[in-house]
Amino acid sequence: MPAQAQTVVMLLMIAQESEAERLITTVRDGGLPVRGTHTVHAEEIAELVEQRACDLIICCAYDPAVHLNAVLARHRELAADVPLIVIADHAGEPQSVIRAMSNGARDVTARNDAEHLQLVVSRELADLRARRQLQQLTARLRQCEQRARELVESSEEAVAFIQEGMHVHANPAYLNLFRFPTVDDVQSAALLDLIEAKDHAVVRNFLRNRQSVPPQGAAELTIQGVRADASRFPATLTAALAEVDGEHCLRLIVRAAPPSALVAEPGAAVRSALPGYPVLVAAVDTLVGPERRAPQPFTLFYIAIRGAPDLFREAGLTRGLELIGTLAAALTRLCAALGVLVNISGDSYGLLAPGLDEIGAEGLAERIRAQVRLPPSASGKSDIEANCDVGYVVVAGLSPAAANLLDDAFRASRGGAPAPGAPAPVRPVGPATPTQKSTSLAARTKQSTADSDAAMIDMVKWALANDRFLLVYQPIISLMGDNQENYSVLMRLNDASENLIEAREFIGAAILSGLIERLDKWAIRHAIKALGEHRRAGHQLNFFINLAEDSFRDPGILIWICDCLREFDVRGNWLTFVFQEELVDGNLGNLTRIVESLKTIKCRIAINRFGSTDHPQMLLQGLSLDFVLLLPEFAKGLADDHNKQQRLVVLANLAREFNVKTVVTGVEDARSLTILWTAGVDYVQGNFLQRPSPTLDIST
Repeated sequence: MPAQAQTVVMLLMIAQESEAERLITTVRDGGLPVRGTHTVHAEEIAELVEQRACDLIICCAYDPAVHLNAVLARHRELAADVPLIVIADHAGEPQSVIRAMSNGARDVTARNDAEHLQLVVSRELADLRARRQLQQLTARLRQCEQRARELVESSEEAVAFIQEGMHVHANPAYLNLFRFPTVDDVQSAALLDLIEAKDHAVVRNFLRNRQSVPPQGAAELTIQGVRADASRFPATLTAALAEVDGEHCLRLIVRAAPPSALVAEPGAAVRSALPGYPVLVAAVDTLVGPERRAPQPFTLFYIAIRGAPDLFREAGLTRGLELIGTLAAALTRLCAALGVLVNISGDSYGLLAPGLDEIGAEGLAERIRAQVRLPPSASGKSDIEANCDVGYVVVAGLSPAAANLLDDAFRASRGGAPAPGAPAPVRPVGPATPTQKSTSLAARTKQSTADSDAAMIDMVKWALANDRFLLVYQPIISLMGDNQENYSVLMRLNDASENLIEAREFIGAAILSGLIERLDKWAIRHAIKALGEHRRAGHQLNFFINLAEDSFRDPGILIWICDCLREFDVRGNWLTFVFQEELVDGNLGNLTRIVESLKTIKCRIAINRFGSTDHPQMLLQGLSLDFVLLLPEFAKGLADDHNKQQRLVVLANLAREFNVKTVVTGVEDARSLTILWTAGVDYVQGNFLQRPSPTLDIST
């Protein structure tokens, strides 16, 4: 952001308000947008700097009420980087200048030298912005390095770092590939010890060429690997320059050559254990690459022959093998040309179909059901049903590990839900397992209304394409008299007729259509931008922002939030992210991870619709919460419902035991406020107090 557009907040150590205004005007005349506050009490410096987010302190040493030594002492104790400038009656006295600057002052100017003061303030603010930018970039670099280390550690690729031919570090996949029990064991082995002797000279030349700038020669080398148990395996080796703890080294990736794929053929279905599984995993890894992102959609199918045990029991081994072979041959004719088709186990197959989207996947699954079937009397037994159960996962964008995808496809074929954190829709197909069209719990609860939401889905897509969403704000008001300015951030859709549609009308459609994550990101980015603008204008606001299930299950959402915070210079502790209580049970692992991650950037956490379960204390014990927003139903008819009042007191006391603040939403009448205050509720929100508004009317 250009310096001209950024308001400077100054703290002036001066007694007279008129003199403070004169100094502010002097700095403004130098071309800087300035606002400020003043005090003479040195002990207030830390508190004012924190509250006002001050950029600069100017100490008027010529004022008899200001004690320079006390100001210098308090300034040295500040945790924040805030430059101090001293204004004296006569700045030219060498001893006083040296004493002030040796105790932390950045410069000393004369009382009536306005031009010098303007130059010093401009210089110090430029230096301050540079230091802050350096801190942000350094923090971001550390985050990137940490994320890179985490990605290496969790990668299914075998990755090692080599320096002068010795292992500096290796990830678990590398240890597993070469069968070393610990990192210490592999660090004691030279790289060439893990490569067959005949390849040593070629590997040395390859690594030497990859260390040159720019790298020379081939990017990949075929080698014969040697494991710790002396077994051999063919592999490919890639290398690139890297750094570990500030030291230059080479990053190696070793990929074991997969065994030949066993495509299903008649009679071959039960001859070996898991013959095609590694092939399928390698094919998925090739499509998503090391970044675990699919540039084009693909579908992973799990196809199981239903009733295979009954078939062998009734028809016998030889006849059973023939019948299974007939089904396998039909499956091969239908699917082999579409991608990678492998036999996973005796009666199940995996199919990886690149370029196949959800519509195509659903159609193929139906064709498999219809065409991969036994003739009506093939088994000789009318009660044997040996046809196919099909489950599949459509992947577009970020992808989990191949094993997780296959697990989800397997669950889908059995009619189960996807594993927590699965980012792609899982659709089982079969007469006993109706098609599921949604991953998230929220979407599945709304599935019955999918057909009636078609028009609203189209409207949501239109609004995204034409930027027709806007944010509205509703205050969350304290009953305990604190000075927090909290606002709940809500969304509205402005339709073609300029009518504002409330979120409850289109959120269900957004979830069903898979657009809810885009809506969340739009809301978060625009809310953070607005928050930054108001904070720079001196308003001490905090925003409550909802985060949907599809959003918090996205592993990249935290990085995206951090990028927004950095872009608009907003602190994490100005934001509270709100999650729905009904989503906790099915997402406890994902919620725990995202809550812990948000806490690391100082964000606060709230649970909405609190009190809907029989054991709310379990929620308070399991998650690190700052707020709970009680069900809106608590506020309806509260003054006349004794049972509600008792329940409210119990929940408020329970939250207080865990040091969690309570918010009652949906307040619609004045009679409820007295009861809420008596019950110990901390905050209230509702249309009775103020309806949501697209503008923030804040008294300054």
